[in-house]
Amino acid sequence: MSSKFAWVLVATLVLAAGCTKKEAPLTPEQARAKGDALIKKMSDSAAAAKVFAYTAEESRERVRRNGEKYVDRVTRKVIIRRPDALAFTASGGDHDGAAWYDGQSLTVVLNKPKVWARGPMPATLDEALDFLSEEYAMQMASADLLYSNPYEALISKETTGGWVNVEPAAGVECDHLAYQEGDVAWELWLTRDRTLPKKLKLTYKGQPGEPVSEVVYSDLNVSPAITDATFTPAVPEGFTRIKIMRHASVEAQPVEGPSPASK
Repeated sequence: MSSKFAWVLVATLVLAAGCTKKEAPLTPEQARAKGDALIKKMSDSAAAAKVFAYTAEESRERVRRNGEKYVDRVTRKVIIRRPDALAFTASGGDHDGAAWYDGQSLTVVLNKPKVWARGPMPATLDEALDFLSEEYAMQMASADLLYSNPYEALISKETTGGWVNVEPAAGVECDHLAYQEGDVAWELWLTRDRTLPKKLKLTYKGQPGEPVSEVVYSDLNVSPAITDATFTPAVPEGFTRIKIMRHASVEAQPVEGPSPASK
């Protein structure tokens, strides 16, 4: 065997050994710290983007009374202008409509039944998201990512978990993070730019059948062309206005002032 061939063989064996060597797994504390660092970076990037647009492909398992599961799918094209404006269109399945939040009210249009509704909202998007959840029981799978500080919306003292591994999501290599808080297990797949996740998955363990929601993000644009008209409601002629009903609390409380649809 020539000395040149021998050196090539040795180098090949060394490289092969290096490729098959596995990294030591992270401890729970290290996984938590790495996950925290990645979410904080994503949160800072999202907060710095005062205006941005994206497409969200959402799917949510729903459970019928007989226990049968089916998947509800919707595509949302979303535009955000912090701190007080949001607009989106929705399509897919039974979903066909649009919504506008302008720092004063939320207007929703549903095209198939040809109806629309409007209700007063707090002055900032952060407050409006809280208001929708608490007063109208409207839960958006990706709402936590729309806050001005997504990290604080996602992570609390009760949240457990952290970084898991590197794996592909929707065809893109991502850092995979997994967490648990209460009856909800949620996972994030973060791309290298960290502005928004590539994918979000939530498993509602406290609900019958443990339904799963997934959101896949694409078409991120941090400088979309917008004007004030972007967030101005456009209700088609001939649509019927309906009331927005507030969520009934366990203990009924008197409601002061006009009803949500009276403005």
